[in-house]
Amino acid sequence: MRVDRPFFVPLAITVVTAIIAALLFVSALVSWLAEFFGSFKEPCLLVGAFMAVIAFVVYQVSLKSYFKQISEELGVIYSVSRVIRGWLDWATALIGATNEKEGVD
Repeated sequence: MRVDRPFFVPLAITVVTAIIAALLFVSALVSWLAEFFGSFKEPCLLVGAFMAVIAFVVYQVSLKSYFKQISEELGVIYSVSRVIRGWLDWATALIGATNEKEGVD
């Protein structure tokens, strides 16, 4: 197995191919259901609602905790950056006060 091969291009091709396959599957499903309903409106609504339910379930099961963890980590980063910003403001004010006493512009 070669380790120096690029990783991104095969991954991108796989993802694009999977997206195309999913789109073709959904369009075939809608076309097949359209034969039973006699129009495209009802199958589109039915399949769209089903896909929305799947997306909601996937979010609740696997992604919600991940986004909560990222939110907590971003909160910590924000808190640390506020403390550092306070220190920098204090140091800048101290240097500015020192320069004013010495007459330096």
